[in-house]
Amino acid sequence: MQPIKIKIGRSTKEYTEALNDLLEFDDKFGFIVMDGNGTLSVTLSGNTREVLHRFTVDLPKKHGRGGQSTLRFARLRMEKRNNYVGKTAELSTQFFINPATSQPNVVGLILAGSADFKTELSQSDMFDQRLEAKIINVVDVSYGGENLFNQAIELSAEILANVKFI
Repeated sequence: MQPIKIKIGRSTKEYTEALNDLLEFDDKFGFIVMDGNGTLSVTLSGNTREVLHRFTVDLPKKHGRGGQSTLRFARLRMEKRNNYVGKTAELSTQFFINPATSQPNVVGLILAGSADFKTELSQSDMFDQRLEAKIINVVDVSYGGENLFNQAIELSAEILANVKFI
């Protein structure tokens, strides 16, 4: 069973929240999709996906100029990358750890992205150990945004065999 998507003319939030809780029996998988442009945090349960958070980042590209500033630009670039990974780790704890029980609220976690961001996140000290234990797949995808998430689902199809969204 899945949530009913029919709306009544007045605010129905207080009525549908309890019903949504009753209907959630499918396994819920978490996705953290990272690339050089931003991060997308999504849960996938049955044939329903919910975008929890999306944020963009403006990371500097590699600096091709020489001289005395080369090391400084490289250091600034690495600092911004580390800040980006740290913010993603903090947000993943916020979205995938239930504050009432202090336990993960997903059955499994899939990290997807281009470049080394997903690997940096999984090996980072800032990434929550409870979530690290829930990582079931790390997927390398070629392009960003919403398409990145769809490609991550396709590449994780064997693991997500019970999820009907595919």
